[in-house]
Amino acid sequence: MLGGTVGLIIQTQKTEYLKLFLAFSGAFLFSMTAISIIPEVYSHHTHLNVGYFILAGFFLQIIIDLFSHGVEHGHLHHHHSDKTPYGIFIALSLHAFLEGMAAGSNLFSENVQSNFVFGIAMHEIPAAFALITILKASKVKKKYVYTWLVVYASMTVLGAVSSSVALNLFDSLEHNMVYLVALVVGVFLHISTTILFENTEDHRFSRFKLVSIALGVLIALLSTSVHIH
Repeated sequence: MLGGTVGLIIQTQKTEYLKLFLAFSGAFLFSMTAISIIPEVYSHHTHLNVGYFILAGFFLQIIIDLFSHGVEHGHLHHHHSDKTPYGIFIALSLHAFLEGMAAGSNLFSENVQSNFVFGIAMHEIPAAFALITILKASKVKKKYVYTWLVVYASMTVLGAVSSSVALNLFDSLEHNMVYLVALVVGVFLHISTTILFENTEDHRFSRFKLVSIALGVLIALLSTSVHIH
């Protein structure tokens, strides 16, 4: 809701500040995934190698990108079209729903769970901003843009609720949730690395971007010892 609201308010096409926020969120997401989430996933005893699911998640995100055009990692490309971008919206919603299911998996310790949810928020804010910018460029009526924003903002929550309900109804799912989380870990790795490298002009890092990345890594490191509520 925050990212979408900012997208509704800002009328300019300038995206420099968005790029800096993306650099920060990408660095935090990658660092948090490497430091906290991957070790947590591998700490569970599984019948199948979770690495296969991490790899599958990485390539699943590539497929999602075909429909979302990279909006979830901040790609705007200024889509000026009279066509309503249903494909982008559905792909983004699926992405957010999967992350919500992983968040509701009850797999993590409290500190890692807090970091996981915070990591989702950090990249969903620019994704919502980009989505609203595209909807505005597509000449979608403002009253419908608000509806799209509310629906999109609800997807992660709906995913978490669905996961929790399923766990309560089917006890056997508890041992298999680690595979779903591993899938989302692969998605995280794709998004974070794409943000860090594809969002760089001529493959060079500006000083401001380096500072943003350093802050993202620093906060991720601090979060391993300090609870984020």
